Amino acid sequence: MSKEQIDRLALGKFVRQQRKKRKLRQTDLTDEKLTQPVLSSIENGKGQVSEEKLEYVLKKLGVEEDLTCFSMQKTKEEKINETVKLKLTAVETIIDLISPDPGLAQLRELNIHDDHPLSVWAHYLKGKAYAGKKRGKKAQKHFTEAILQLEQQYPEMAESNLHSASYNGLSRLEYMADQYGSALRYAKQARECFQEEGERRYLKEIILVNQAIYLEKLNRLEEAQNTLNELKKEQAGYLSKEALLHHYDVRSSILAKARMHAQAIQSALKGIELARVDKMADRLMKFWGMLGRIYIDSGQLHQAEICLETAQQLEKKVRKAGLSAYLYIQLATLHEKKKQAEPARNYSLKAFASSRKAGLAYHECEALMLMANSFFLQNENLKAFQTLKQALQIATNYSFSDLTDRIHLLIGTHLDKLGELHTHAFALDFLHSHVKGRKKEETLPVILPADSP
Repeated sequence: MSKEQIDRLALGKFVRQQRKKRKLRQTDLTDEKLTQPVLSSIENGKGQVSEEKLEYVLKKLGVEEDLTCFSMQKTKEEKINETVKLKLTAVETIIDLISPDPGLAQLRELNIHDDHPLSVWAHYLKGKAYAGKKRGKKAQKHFTEAILQLEQQYPEMAESNLHSASYNGLSRLEYMADQYGSALRYAKQARECFQEEGERRYLKEIILVNQAIYLEKLNRLEEAQNTLNELKKEQAGYLSKEALLHHYDVRSSILAKARMHAQAIQSALKGIELARVDKMADRLMKFWGMLGRIYIDSGQLHQAEICLETAQQLEKKVRKAGLSAYLYIQLATLHEKKKQAEPARNYSLKAFASSRKAGLAYHECEALMLMANSFFLQNENLKAFQTLKQALQIATNYSFSDLTDRIHLLIGTHLDKLGELHTHAFALDFLHSHVKGRKKEETLPVILPADSP
């Protein structure tokens, strides 16, 4: 199993479900070999727990499944479904943050038939879009269709919490029509079918808030207050939304740098969901850009394109030079990977301009490196080396040691592409810069931790 990547999130979810099914606490499974923090990490899909311990917990649960059941290798159908899910996630962002119309256009383009489980999600999104367009009857039709499909055709989709979300959608339609009694009935149904361990966990808070509003409108004040008290208990111990967004941002970055792409993708998607619910366009643009980069790094360029196109649509809502610079860098990287020199250069130029405007020297340097690569793609080698010299100057001035190393590597890799006339001069510059950088690193003070008392 060591040659195949394990889907730790799926494994953790399975372990938690099996433990709860057997009505066991975490402490019931722990021993000298399997501590509670390790078991908690396994169930949350976090950390680098050894395969031996993963096998051990499955054995302790007495299940037939082994690690091979959680291999990251996907069938063609699973890969297609993953892409469709990503597109539906993008559509939901567009409906909530941009406009219902382009969202509906993309749903028509996807054309998901009712004999596919993901049609439930498509109907729910159509309901949201038509509700946004104030077309209540069409919205009601699609929310109802999503509910019927979940109940009659796809009960295995229960954990998506689209059942609860669709009832909540119906409750909002009734509320907007001043039908507070029926709005409350739908809200209660949304609460009843909500899966605590499912997706869209933010829904519970929204349902409770809506329920309290409807009760207050019906002058059932004591029940409204009790609902607010329940909401307060739900929120106890929660991080602020801002702290959670920072958490998902940093965690996605760490996992991506550790090449744990599957976990990084899941973390970025959680950030996208949270930012979408609170309509934080700047955060959404950053997360979609980051997700695009993770897909680029994992070689999934089609998925990366979906993410970066979504981020581009959000750019109109944000207009922050720093976020635009980050997005243009990812777009330039995508086109470079696809060996498309012209768009790669255009986006690197945009990234350079935006970075300079925002005063972001690191992104400015990255943009120049991408610009150089676009020159290399078209055998404009002298221009590429001159651009790299410019990037190296910035990296040296700001002590960006990681970028300095990457530029040195680029120069060294492509040095043979220069004619004899220029090679000698660039080689000397390269050597001088490299040695200077190394000397600077060697003279840095080494700070040791104080001895324990």
